[in-house]
Amino acid sequence: MHYPPRSTNRTERAARARQTANGAARRKAPAPPLKPAWQAPPATPATPAVPVNRDKDKPRFDPVTAIGEVILLLGIFAAAFTLWNLFVTDIQAEKQTAQAIKAFQAPCPDITSRDERTTPPPEIGAVTAGEVFATMHVPAWRYMTIPIKEGTSQAVLNTGAAGHYLNTAMPGQIGNFSVAGHRRTYGSNFRRVDILKPGDPIIIETKTAWLIYKVESTRIVSPKNLDVIKPNPLIPQAAPKDRYLTMTTCHPEYGNSERFIVHNIFDHWVPKDSGIPKELAGKNPCSK
Repeated sequence: MHYPPRSTNRTERAARARQTANGAARRKAPAPPLKPAWQAPPATPATPAVPVNRDKDKPRFDPVTAIGEVILLLGIFAAAFTLWNLFVTDIQAEKQTAQAIKAFQAPCPDITSRDERTTPPPEIGAVTAGEVFATMHVPAWRYMTIPIKEGTSQAVLNTGAAGHYLNTAMPGQIGNFSVAGHRRTYGSNFRRVDILKPGDPIIIETKTAWLIYKVESTRIVSPKNLDVIKPNPLIPQAAPKDRYLTMTTCHPEYGNSERFIVHNIFDHWVPKDSGIPKELAGKNPCSK
């Protein structure tokens, strides 16, 4: 074997030794893998999605709350309806009543008449449905004046008038002149019917006469009791001998389960051209 000559230069010998060691190390160590020109960064692990509870955001049906809201709405509706019936309808009817009375009445002497007659009063001719053919004056009701119309339909009563029962007597005739009126709502014209007492006058004004009736009795009956408007309301089976006036309205005041009845008997009449009856003295209802 041939060996290279030993160098006498210590520096050269150290350099060759290092070269020899580096070459041996390169032969033993594996070559590093080739690195690609571009490499994507490692993917960041995704944060797991938090499940969204959409049902939680939706309003849930609560039957107790729903029932409470319905009751509240019904209460508001009932209150509004009551206020309408008790106040608004009265105002509307009062305007219609005033117009009807003004159209019916004519001037009469502003003196107290002494001409009181017990003979049959003047007859009233034929009238048509809804026609104002008389007025009612009630001193016990602060001299309230109520128009009287033919018929007892709601269309008549809701104008604030007293309605004449068809097929009953006319004012002043033998038999039972019967009328109905609202106690509450639409004028409330019979509202104070319960304060009437025997002997109180009820005056019916026609075109030519004042007819004075006096309260005979009051009673409360079933709505089905039609004897109260028969020709002889006090003895339904007997023929009439007197001239009656019967007033009917609802009872109790804020209900209609019964009927409040006032029976009146004719006392006398006064010709309108002679003045006004003493029962209306100082309260001339037809003065203009």
